[in-house]
Amino acid sequence: MAKTTRIVIVNDHPEFLELMAQFLGEEQFEVITFPKHQGAFQHIKELKPDLVICDLLFDNMPAGWALLDMLHLDPETHQIPLILCTVATREVQEVVPSLDAKGIIWLEKPFTLDQLLAKINAAMGRRGGKA
Repeated sequence: MAKTTRIVIVNDHPEFLELMAQFLGEEQFEVITFPKHQGAFQHIKELKPDLVICDLLFDNMPAGWALLDMLHLDPETHQIPLILCTVATREVQEVVPSLDAKGIIWLEKPFTLDQLLAKINAAMGRRGGKA
């Protein structure tokens, strides 16, 4: 029996979390959602998901950077593929080289479901995971 890919999504918009959970669940992913960036790092560390999708802006503050940096720098979470999924295009364009260096994939909102799946596959492939 094949292992189900576990994806953690961190986003402060409940409607977005619900849609992502529904779509990715239909695609046979196990989805765990967190509506706040506070505390998400510890939960992710404990859950050891196969992939994390994180927003950049929480309450209009770019708190997603801190979470992604903590995940990237911690030896226990460093190998988890990361996708930054945000509408904050200007902020992200300024740091694309840094994202690339850290292996973080950027998915710009709005996106199609095919684009989402392509980014998931690309992220899983970068870290040797399987989607």
